[in-house]
Amino acid sequence: MFALVLVAFYYSISWGLIGDVPTEKQLREIQNHTASEIYSADGVLLGKYFLQDRTNVAYEDISKYMIEGLIATEDARFYEHSGIDKIGMLRVIFKSVLMGDEKAGGGSTLSQQLVKNIFPRKRYWLLTMPINKVKEAITAQRLEDIFSKKEIITLYLNTVSFGENAYGVESASRRYFNTQAKKLTIEQAALLVGMLKATNTYNPRKYEEKAKGRRNVVIGQMVKYQYITEVEAEEAKAKPIKLNFKSTSHSDGLAPYFREHLRLELQDWCDKNPRADGQKYNLYTDGLKIYTTIDSRIQKYAEQAVTQHMASLQRLFYAHWARQTPWASYPQVVTAAMRRSERYKMLKKQGLTEKEINVAFAKKTTMNVFAYGGEQEKLLSSLDSIKYYLWFLRAGFMAMEPRTGQVKAWVGGVNHKYFQYDHVTESTKRQVGSTFKPIVYAAALEAGINPCEHIANQKEIFTDFNNWSPGNSNGQYGGYYSMKGALTHSVNTVSAHLIVK
Repeated sequence: MFALVLVAFYYSISWGLIGDVPTEKQLREIQNHTASEIYSADGVLLGKYFLQDRTNVAYEDISKYMIEGLIATEDARFYEHSGIDKIGMLRVIFKSVLMGDEKAGGGSTLSQQLVKNIFPRKRYWLLTMPINKVKEAITAQRLEDIFSKKEIITLYLNTVSFGENAYGVESASRRYFNTQAKKLTIEQAALLVGMLKATNTYNPRKYEEKAKGRRNVVIGQMVKYQYITEVEAEEAKAKPIKLNFKSTSHSDGLAPYFREHLRLELQDWCDKNPRADGQKYNLYTDGLKIYTTIDSRIQKYAEQAVTQHMASLQRLFYAHWARQTPWASYPQVVTAAMRRSERYKMLKKQGLTEKEINVAFAKKTTMNVFAYGGEQEKLLSSLDSIKYYLWFLRAGFMAMEPRTGQVKAWVGGVNHKYFQYDHVTESTKRQVGSTFKPIVYAAALEAGINPCEHIANQKEIFTDFNNWSPGNSNGQYGGYYSMKGALTHSVNTVSAHLIVK
């Protein structure tokens, strides 16, 4: 009778009478969410658009140590079973099903784990554990009928999470070691395999000793199943954990302001350029490859130039205003900035009065703030924070190839994480100021003015131009300048003379 009940239970799940079991068609159409990647003209990865940071790779592009370590640790009989490890299943029946121990584990094959990762478990009241286990076993067998062992391993390693929002072995390799999955060493591969037991508990960035211990367990399993020798294992175990951690956010990497500007254009492109089947592309999940005109070398130098120059100007600015704040005569500047903040708008929406909002803005807390040379931790109130950022000078930089219109470098500000306003875009309206002077001097040369001619540095009134009388920023006049000297020192009086002449 008990056997008949078990058979009926199995087939009722298999036929979909209790919950849905993925069909063969659904399994063949499995597709991971894959990040879209943005490349420079010289082939450098600038960044990604993603919901899950994942880059799919082929079996041949995964280190053999990663594959061997995974099998040795998670499913030693992987090549012998067809989706279900019967020996492991006996442990599951007695521990997980009959004894109700959900943490017992020990019986899931890689195929079953893959199924669980792709098709999350559901709740079925008191029968949650047995129903989910049987569903996963049935689906794993169907999976093995459709895909080869290599394909299952590849799909598994492209699917699984390694913590830190890194999905798949390629993203994890780049995140923790700044290398490719095919270049992983024994100790690096073992570390990643070890994390699969509990991505937070064995996170090497947070818990180095625990991660190292788990890594060495994996290395021991690789020896046990003869994937590596004892000598190789001892050498790998003796090595310290050496990370080259690269966090990933949309503000990291080269050209973040450009990538954000491009993102808006790409979303519009996705709306207007559907697939052949009429479905729209998804910028965040469809793994698009976007190639741009940005030159990574020029971009890198441009970002360095903006950072270095603005840091220098910032020091001069602080020195100039050492005895008072720039807005001392215009306190409404701070009030206006506060009212533009998201925090103010949120508190206002909650119905707080101005007095209550001011009290909230005066409460101090520890926060990380931008500073040249690296983030700093400060004890500030929300109002203090607004005043702190009002001190910072901003800038934009864009380099374009005139003959083709190709953008080679785009720097929208000094730091995208803290200053997301893009000073390159058309929405930025300001006077061109001294930026226009090289064009004035070029026009003067084309008009035949001798570059060796010396021009008086004197303040004039141009009656033909509404008594326009430009002055120098330093208030100094007298003497003569060549065109080279006047342009070098940005002398307004000489530039005005050339314009009128």
